[in-house]
Amino acid sequence: MKKPYPLPLLPITFDAESELSFYKKVVEASSMLEILKQKIHYSLVSEPFLQLLTLHESVQSTRIEGTQVTFSEMLEDEIDQKKDWERIEVRNYQRALSLGVETIQTGYPLSERLIRDMHNELMNDARGSTSAVGEYRTIQNFIGPTKQLKDASYVPPEPQLTGEYMANLERYINGHPYLNEEDDTLHPLIKAGIIHAQFESIHPFLDGNGRLGRILIVLYMLQSNIIDSPFFFLSEELEKEKFKYYAMLNGVRAINKDKPDWNSWINFFLNATIRMTQRQFKKLEQAEKLYEEGLKKLKQPSTEKVWGALFKYPIATVQQIENDTSLAPVTIRKSLNGLVQLNMIYGDDRKRNRRFYHYDLINIMND
Repeated sequence: MKKPYPLPLLPITFDAESELSFYKKVVEASSMLEILKQKIHYSLVSEPFLQLLTLHESVQSTRIEGTQVTFSEMLEDEIDQKKDWERIEVRNYQRALSLGVETIQTGYPLSERLIRDMHNELMNDARGSTSAVGEYRTIQNFIGPTKQLKDASYVPPEPQLTGEYMANLERYINGHPYLNEEDDTLHPLIKAGIIHAQFESIHPFLDGNGRLGRILIVLYMLQSNIIDSPFFFLSEELEKEKFKYYAMLNGVRAINKDKPDWNSWINFFLNATIRMTQRQFKKLEQAEKLYEEGLKKLKQPSTEKVWGALFKYPIATVQQIENDTSLAPVTIRKSLNGLVQLNMIYGDDRKRNRRFYHYDLINIMND
């Protein structure tokens, strides 16, 4: 019978050589994040870009957990609001993420209470939701390819220890309320990786731990002022290397190893951060170029407004653009038809509630 893992409490310590190897990557990642932050501050498309990034993150994080819904399908879902479980999970992820971001930006800490509140949003009417939504598990759970404990790849700590582990994690995130812990010299980027891995290893809820753990990454980066708005998400990069991601987390738990391998996980996390920052910088550059080149082709201020709204709604109806711009529907239709004539967007064949597709922007976000 496989037994629960005796997970060590935080903090984690590293030797000087390991910390030096981390910090070379930390310097690169921090520098790139700062450049991306400044670019977003001065970008003409920053607000819609951040909204699309949030939706893209919600899709990618749920895909890691086995959903097949795509970014384009979720753009259309803003019109359709379908009731299937995959779309519900993505919408729930968006709400949980928004709750966390708003809480941190208001000045409240990343706490156990916030984590439970986000879990409540995440699991609302979702697959696997139970009466224990928003509450730590009271039964033993496990991670594995089947529903049999004997096949488990990882068995988290026993349920009665969950409260102790989560209290330890909260203290690690926020520091001791009365003590100045000067020995904690790790950079917040390294701590973000540790916090995510530790949360996944605690596995405090019966379901939703992976998605919630990935939300913690961006919230801790916000709280630590590494970023000042939710412009950085890691799930797209983690989804590309899903099985390596799982293997690195298992290494932290000493699975198939003599001792926990935190070094490999931290290096993987920092490398993924660097690659993801590069990708998001490239996406923003391409979106800006697309917007500015489009403006050069347009003469009417109303059409320029509609063009801007299409960066917020790359799959749009007249009603969506009316709500966003307050332009008259007849003006919007004329502008949209003009954009179609210029091959800047494409319309479907519906007679009523026609949809318009901004494929160039969708392709940038999916790249």
